[in-house]
Amino acid sequence: MRILVVDDEPMVRFLLVRFLEEEGHTVDEAADGIEALEQLSRRAYDLLITDVHMPRMCGIDLVRALRRQGNRVPVLVMDSYPDLFMESEVGAEAFALLAKPFDLSEVRRVLQILEPQPV
Repeated sequence: MRILVVDDEPMVRFLLVRFLEEEGHTVDEAADGIEALEQLSRRAYDLLITDVHMPRMCGIDLVRALRRQGNRVPVLVMDSYPDLFMESEVGAEAFALLAKPFDLSEVRRVLQILEPQPV
């Protein structure tokens, strides 16, 4: 899968990108919603993993902008306070939700749900 990781914390991005690449995925990263929108305008992704609280553009505004553009990429939300996303008008757009800190096995579980199963 091609995955975009969006988080303003460099260490979180680093760990997720490393983990996802080791799992065999192609991964890009962005530090906030504005960078993410730029990348999403240039290529399609199979999954968007985004933090909620970020400078310049938060995860809620990012998902809101994507849906207005008709982009239906599945969204995995990760945040210390994920309820804020779920309580927003785009809360139903989250495919999955992870509360920080999370275990990488939780990310693996979400990926397994999204990956096509062999026939």
